[in-house]
Amino acid sequence: MEALQQAGVWLEAECGGQGTCATCAVQIQDGRVLWQESRLLSPEQIEEGYVQSCQATVQSNITVMIPETAQSASDRGYIPDIAADEDIALGLEPSPLSRKMVVQIEEGILRKGGSDLQSIARDFPPSQDISWTLSPLKGLPKVAHGDATEATITVVNQDCGRSVIRIESGDTTGRHYGMACDIGTTTVALKLVDLNSGRTLEKASAYNGQMECGADVISRIIYSQKSGGLQDLHKRVLRTINRLLNMVLTKRGILPDEIVSAVFSGNTTMTHLLLGINPKYVREEPYNPAVTMVPMLAGNDLGLHVNRDAVIFLSPCVGSYVGGDITAGVLYTRHHRSHRGVALFIDIGTNGELVVMGDDWMIGCACSAGPAFEGVGIKCGMRAATGAIEGVTVKDQGDKVDFQVIGGGKPRGLCGSGLIELVAELFKNGVIGRDGKIAMDGKAGRIRSVRNQRSLVVAAAEATATGKDIVITEQDIANLMRAKAAIYSACALLLKNVGLTMSDIERVYVAGGFGSHLNFKNAVMIGLLPDIGLEKYEYLGNTSLSGAHLALISKSHRDKLLQIARSMTYIDLSSEPGYMDMYTAALFLPHTDVSLFPSLA
Repeated sequence: MEALQQAGVWLEAECGGQGTCATCAVQIQDGRVLWQESRLLSPEQIEEGYVQSCQATVQSNITVMIPETAQSASDRGYIPDIAADEDIALGLEPSPLSRKMVVQIEEGILRKGGSDLQSIARDFPPSQDISWTLSPLKGLPKVAHGDATEATITVVNQDCGRSVIRIESGDTTGRHYGMACDIGTTTVALKLVDLNSGRTLEKASAYNGQMECGADVISRIIYSQKSGGLQDLHKRVLRTINRLLNMVLTKRGILPDEIVSAVFSGNTTMTHLLLGINPKYVREEPYNPAVTMVPMLAGNDLGLHVNRDAVIFLSPCVGSYVGGDITAGVLYTRHHRSHRGVALFIDIGTNGELVVMGDDWMIGCACSAGPAFEGVGIKCGMRAATGAIEGVTVKDQGDKVDFQVIGGGKPRGLCGSGLIELVAELFKNGVIGRDGKIAMDGKAGRIRSVRNQRSLVVAAAEATATGKDIVITEQDIANLMRAKAAIYSACALLLKNVGLTMSDIERVYVAGGFGSHLNFKNAVMIGLLPDIGLEKYEYLGNTSLSGAHLALISKSHRDKLLQIARSMTYIDLSSEPGYMDMYTAALFLPHTDVSLFPSLA
């Protein structure tokens, strides 16, 4: 793997090169490598010369074939979409982190014996104490002694006061831009925003360049402890952000120097990696992150392609596993919701974060759901990209399987939503039992048994884009059941801590890219979500990005964001008595207590 990386070839490595997955498997076509055979590869793969590249040592000149499934998402060229949201600027009076002011340069006003700065600053109200950064001071002589009769200065609000960061000839108040950005473990999403109106001008998203160093936050924390690992992860996410930013700026004809403020939201580990801060202690007792409330920064502090003195605001985190993406998500949810009462906010991704909120209180937690919902750790799993099976219908007790593929055409694998639909359909049709085991006797042509573990063929080799069968194994089903049990039991525990039950929930808000493909009915059927009536469920899209957008354009929402982080009660599930009992009880379809799922009884 290291040799391939040095050659500029990056592979999927869900475990970050720890040898605990097989996504980096490659085929040795010629030459010798030294490695210990692993049960993570099938006997057929081993026979064909496949090895785990992170565990294999080169022994001679070799020729390597890299299968499409091992290529990194960025190499495959797929750029994930971001959910469109409503125009959240409607009804808001913009009060961004920066503002533009026009000052007059009238003939004769530049007095002999004075300075250009004194002359320009005469238009400032006496009560305003505004400092200047070096960059606009350097541009001051050209503006003050040019032909223009007025100039525009950009003032940013910082923790230590207000500063002028830019000066331009003429009235340029109509060109006032900022950026909102959600740094997800899998996807980075970005908005270019007109700060005068608060409206979105452009948006773009791409896979986080850190994905090649691990699929989840734990594997990336481990990777960060390698020599040069932290700096590598820091540079990777910056490259992703800057590439997206350059894309939208070029499309609109805007200069990077015109981006004068930005708001970022991300989980606690992503926040640390963006800042280049060691995240080691996020996952070690007593689980104290280096920082939760990040002071305002300048553009050049991070190496962003924005104005070097642009003010950078990071959404505050609550704890090691409830980060700024969740506080921003709750901010947007509270801005969006029109009713009062108990609500559940849930962001299902590599980790599952949940917040139960009332009108004037909130309690949150995070659970290690694992990356199964994103197709990781599943034999034929993949992320929700072109070629992924996202919808499934099972008929004739498993003999007939119909599916829908993202982008159409032949399927390449199963994404998380497709996996949920498939398991729900198999359960509904009696193909699998409540324990997740394939219950049929094998007479159906789709059912196979290898090493005493059964699997079901979803799509035969001749019908797939890879030329290989797409199957679901009992181990895949077990991985999904562990993930769904973690989510459901975390929800149950939060409610128990405030003396409530599932029936007290009046509204459920589902966030994140995974939720856009999620069939709520099937999610209830497998016991992932509570059975409280489908009419109570609502998908809100990328609430982290929408919350960052609100904070970018509105001071009152920035204040609310900080208040959310300060007031949320954070529950650490690892230290909660009774959580493991709840988790174990949820390791069945839909649950050991069927009375909790009255619509399925």
